[in-house]
Amino acid sequence: MRFSGFLFACLIAVAAPVCARAAGCDGDVAVAKARIEKVDARLDITLADGRVVFFPSIEPPRATAAEPDLPQEAARELASLLQGKALLASPLGPADRWGRIPARLFPEGASESADESLAAAGLAVVAADPGACAEGVKAAEAEARAAKAGLWADPAFAVLSGDDPAAFAGRNGTLAIVEGRIGSIGHGFSRTYLNFAGRRGAALVIARRNRRAFERAGFDEKSLRGRRVRARGVVEIAASPLIELFHPGQIEFIEEAPRAGSSGKADSP
Repeated sequence: MRFSGFLFACLIAVAAPVCARAAGCDGDVAVAKARIEKVDARLDITLADGRVVFFPSIEPPRATAAEPDLPQEAARELASLLQGKALLASPLGPADRWGRIPARLFPEGASESADESLAAAGLAVVAADPGACAEGVKAAEAEARAAKAGLWADPAFAVLSGDDPAAFAGRNGTLAIVEGRIGSIGHGFSRTYLNFAGRRGAALVIARRNRRAFERAGFDEKSLRGRRVRARGVVEIAASPLIELFHPGQIEFIEEAPRAGSSGKADSP
């Protein structure tokens, strides 16, 4: 069952709700007085009536040697942002298998959604599959990353160079951002490999079943070979570091200054 924005907010209301409609990027949004019970280190938000809301657009920060309390800090910041306030609530789909409802939440009067605020403060990372309405969150993360705000000042969250396999040490199983130029493209029985550097270098991997989606989005071999890209996904350390790409939103072209002797046009997404 997919809740409308209006129904969702009325369902989460506690004590004399007032519901109204407003436009959202994914349909209707409703206003209701909701009380936050708690926010855990996964950034799951438990409401007073027991319902649980989460932000599909972001990945909660993990603890690192330099910042062992980072998950708790992010949870405290989110709780402070939402506690006791009327919220604009926009559901983004049905509840997941754990009963959590994906949504965007806007504190009343705020211009940023709560997930955008966390990303802007450097307290969350955009998820590999951020879903609908994520452009604002992506922009907030990019600004925080450029300013080395919050977790982006921690080497454990540094953007990885696809040309430096050693940079992936200790990152197995973690969400990471990698940048580099696609030097070659290889094919296995069921996977395509976008290789950054040499046989033992890092690579982006696309399974055969997902290849057509990338081609429809403009990521064919001709457009990828030799281009600088930025990709995000979970690191797998095998014979060489790998990041599997499941959907086109995980990869983007990086604009570059014109090279000597070129036509003067920069790469464009």
